[in-house]
Amino acid sequence: MTIAVAADIVIDARSGRVEGASAGERVAITVLRSAMFFLKPFANVGISYVARAMRALLPSDRPMLFVLTPDSSMRVAYCDTYWSVLVSPNYAYERSVKALLKASRDVDYGFIDGGANHGYWSILVSGGEFGAKKAVAIEAASDTFCRLDDNRSLNEGRFSVLNRAIGATSGQRVRVYGAKHEARSTVAPSVDAVPILDCETISVDDLADLPEFAGLDKFVVKLDVEGVEIAAFSGAQRLLSGDTVFVYEEHGSDTRHETTRHVMDVMKLRVFWLGDGRARELSTADELDRIKKSRRAGYDMVASSSPFWLDRLDASASTVH
Repeated sequence: MTIAVAADIVIDARSGRVEGASAGERVAITVLRSAMFFLKPFANVGISYVARAMRALLPSDRPMLFVLTPDSSMRVAYCDTYWSVLVSPNYAYERSVKALLKASRDVDYGFIDGGANHGYWSILVSGGEFGAKKAVAIEAASDTFCRLDDNRSLNEGRFSVLNRAIGATSGQRVRVYGAKHEARSTVAPSVDAVPILDCETISVDDLADLPEFAGLDKFVVKLDVEGVEIAAFSGAQRLLSGDTVFVYEEHGSDTRHETTRHVMDVMKLRVFWLGDGRARELSTADELDRIKKSRRAGYDMVASSSPFWLDRLDASASTVH
């Protein structure tokens, strides 16, 4: 059971109940919820500006603590420009990924959380509702990693954390770019981009060899690594040959669908889009032309060559035509 401290503004992510907030903080939360309602038809684009405005107009140095499930909580900064979406009761954050992980509750797997940010998925997967899986959360940016480590402690240290960047090989020094914590990358966005941090890499295969996963032969690998997905896959050769399913994001801005094209054409994995509440298999990467509706959105994909995981995906899949 996680325990909030007096400094936290406690928000139940399911019911929306708020505890410990001042009048000004409650107004900020109400404004955020109203903005979420009006922005829903636009995929909540613009909520970051509302959160930033609330931080300026109704400032507070107290963090928000979201109670995700009875035994899982996540602490974030007040009016965080990314995670403030959770103020909306029962907000469906990456609904399809959650459905996949809940459907795998009966499987004894290890969870590798690449690009963990504040630890949302590791918090849930290691909790009771998702089967209390062994999890390791990896975050490259040291400032965000501090938030991740705080959430590990908040949830009784039931998952492990590493301040590393996912890479093709381990032990390489890389630079980290990006002002927004949710969009940090080891890929420079432009030739004149200035790095803000640096970090050491670790491969997916080396992560699977950590003591936390001793005795496990099945894995779920979540890759939210902002442009280095192909490198991450190349560092997972052992897991690719075993019972592993990979969850990764196709960026709407990539009109060539390079990651999925590589996964299907070079790596010869079967790929499913986690959309419309079920897994839908792709025959070619070009089918993403019709799936990607927004250049600003991310699209959750699953890839595997494991008969075990493919049987489970096939059971709930339809083919995209």
